[in-house]
Amino acid sequence: MSTIDIPRFIEPDTFIPVEPKWWGSNFGGMVVFGVVAARCRSRLIRGGFKLAVVVHVVEAVYSYDRARRAGFHTSAGRWALQTLGVGFPSLTALSRAIADTASERVPATS
Repeated sequence: MSTIDIPRFIEPDTFIPVEPKWWGSNFGGMVVFGVVAARCRSRLIRGGFKLAVVVHVVEAVYSYDRARRAGFHTSAGRWALQTLGVGFPSLTALSRAIADTASERVPATS
């Protein structure tokens, strides 16, 4: 007798919204950073803002791909948009959702 992992039905709408505080701190912080960068003449500040935007875009693309690979086909866009707005807290929630889905796998005997 051997055991194999057979995944249960993966809910394609699996989505965990992050707490509102992350929208206030991370998204709000990016907005403030953008306003400061737009008004400031410092190349360092403007470059820092551009880098932060690039990091959030890369994170969003990564979360979209990771959500699709995990079977969250319908909610992958929501994961990407949330990650674009708040960054790492959304990636943490996505990792938790994937782990929860993986833990729902049941061993089967043949």
